[in-house]
Amino acid sequence: MIGELISVEKGPERNVQLVITPLEVRSEISEPAGSYDPQSIDHYEVTGLQQNDKGLVTLTFVLADQRKILFYSTQQKWDMALLLDQLDATIGERHRIDPRKPA
Repeated sequence: MIGELISVEKGPERNVQLVITPLEVRSEISEPAGSYDPQSIDHYEVTGLQQNDKGLVTLTFVLADQRKILFYSTQQKWDMALLLDQLDATIGERHRIDPRKPA
């Protein structure tokens, strides 16, 4: 399933359930499924947000133990930008990398 922003009238509303609190992050479409402690998130891998990118935009959490969680995917860059802002505001900023680009 691919996430989609369907309204911003009363804050971001999506076609999938997301929970973002200081104590828990959960996405109905995350792989593997589950609830995660925000403190265990070391950084994000974000693909598809660059100006020339087309198609799927994905957000992967890389946990402190180096496990990777595909948290959310969308075809809307605006949706991903809002989600990243929500995460920053709620759980604090994390380093973001594009795994397709050389370090």
